[in-house]
Amino acid sequence: MTRKIDFTTYSLDDLYLSAKAVDREQYPKIAKKIDRLILEKEKSESATQNKQLSAIYHKAIFRIFSMFFALPPAIFFSSLLFDETVQLIITPVFVVVFGFAFFKLAYWNISDAVYDDGDALLFIKNNKQQRVELKDIVKVKHVMTNRGLIRVQIRNNDATESELLFEPQMKSSVSALVSELNRRAMSAKRTT
Repeated sequence: MTRKIDFTTYSLDDLYLSAKAVDREQYPKIAKKIDRLILEKEKSESATQNKQLSAIYHKAIFRIFSMFFALPPAIFFSSLLFDETVQLIITPVFVVVFGFAFFKLAYWNISDAVYDDGDALLFIKNNKQQRVELKDIVKVKHVMTNRGLIRVQIRNNDATESELLFEPQMKSSVSALVSELNRRAMSAKRTT
């Protein structure tokens, strides 16, 4: 005895849970119906269309900030090791090298902006755009060394994987955006 379920009344989250729970081999028609409803609900909810997901970086500001961060230790250590004339030459060089290295390690690979384009994410970095289809996303997770950053692993056309980084607008150590993007990527893979 089968009971008819009206999935049209389900919320998007309930549909995601139903798609995960349904036995696709035993009930392929129900699984396809749920997948179709998920696509319709995602398209109808315009709140996710072209929404900016990331904070906007201006990398020059971070370069300047990192220079001032390195200035006090550089002055202190150079005053201990060198006389005043050598200190005037070595301190700025040290600050520039340390500032550039700190910036490169911390912020060089972060995308300038990320937009949600419905069935894809649009990454903008150095005025270059890269469109990543949700079905090509392998995994979305936090960066272990900096929990405020989100790492998106994508599958390229040549079957290799690459990573893109961005910082969400709402910084936290556990972002709901990670689970939402993983769920949407899994949904996009199922429907193709």
